[in-house]
Amino acid sequence: MKSVEIINIDVSYGAKKILEAISLYADKGEILGIIGPNGSGKTTLLKAMSRIVAPDSGEVRLNDQSLATFNFRELAQQIAVVPQDIAISFDYTVREIVMMGRHPYIGRLSSETARDLEVCDRAMHLTNVAHLADSSVHEISGGERQRVLIARALTQEPKVLLLDEATSNLDISHQIEILNIIRDLTGSVTVISVFHDLNLAACYCDRLIMLKEKKIVAVGEPEDVLTRETLKAVYGIDALVKPHPLTGRPYVLPIYERTAKDRPTERVHVVCGGGMGSDLLYALHKEGFRVSAGVLTVLDTDYATVTALGIPCVAEAPFCAISPDARSELERCIDEAHAVVITAMPIGWGNIENIRILERRRNKPIILLNSKTQSFQDFTGGEAEAIVRGLLDRGAVEAERVDRVLQILRETA
Repeated sequence: MKSVEIINIDVSYGAKKILEAISLYADKGEILGIIGPNGSGKTTLLKAMSRIVAPDSGEVRLNDQSLATFNFRELAQQIAVVPQDIAISFDYTVREIVMMGRHPYIGRLSSETARDLEVCDRAMHLTNVAHLADSSVHEISGGERQRVLIARALTQEPKVLLLDEATSNLDISHQIEILNIIRDLTGSVTVISVFHDLNLAACYCDRLIMLKEKKIVAVGEPEDVLTRETLKAVYGIDALVKPHPLTGRPYVLPIYERTAKDRPTERVHVVCGGGMGSDLLYALHKEGFRVSAGVLTVLDTDYATVTALGIPCVAEAPFCAISPDARSELERCIDEAHAVVITAMPIGWGNIENIRILERRRNKPIILLNSKTQSFQDFTGGEAEAIVRGLLDRGAVEAERVDRVLQILRETA
């Protein structure tokens, strides 16, 4: 069921058009994220949904009723807004700020009822600010203040909650805390939020709307909107978009290019597979190392990463053992490399030559990226494990994190 529907609206400030031909909807109980570059119209779109600004044309509907038909008290009982920040001039307590959300329900000459107090207390408990009820709003932190503003919005008992980058000025721990609170509201409240951080938007939103230059350019689930092509077209950046290893949601890794004078001259060959090398490959590329990789099959996740980054790779056909030609190319890459990094990966008879070839290269710095959570998987009956153990006995160095690999490479340069 559509909770909010926008039908072909245009919005202008004076002679300047801010939004053009915007149509979208938000289903009841979902989190809809609005993303886009600065100046694309994100905040104005929220203002049109809350009737702060009136569209030049088109219509905004709430539960299939035109927004224009609501009086201000009725509208405040349906829609609550949490801004990015708000200046509070007077020395109100937290409870007084939260109770302001009950104004749409309290008559002009009336006092708070027992139900008003109950709703206020429930909202403070939900947002973890009940212990601050008697504190001055000027004595609490920025994260606590944002939770207070969310509590105030919740005391309106809205059907729709609009957030305008409500976590942008907070550190990551407070961002996560507040977004978790908001996510727990879904089902009873429809949340429409402007996001600056694309990765937070991907993690918390059911669907995304991407704006550019007054218009919607993409809409859908996060993996459909946050693609390399749309990011380049809308934000002008080149980025890798990968599934998050824990959530499966997309996350964005911008590709940074160093200038030639800042680029390391060392060449590094990466032995990887099964997606275990992607983060390392990205980090090496970002730092400016000259990188090669392989042998990888063309269906491997790491092969997709090297292709996206333009990293030279020794490739092999799927489900095939390493061929003599691929082995020869691998030898050349290793001989030209200053150092070799082997990532934790599955090793079977098809790819064991990737590490067996290193047994005869004893003067080459070798780093094994092998953590407690990601370790080598031996499918060769012990031979791969014996090779790795032999490399360590002959001086190979273990590292548990990518940043440690980078540090070792700089030290051995």
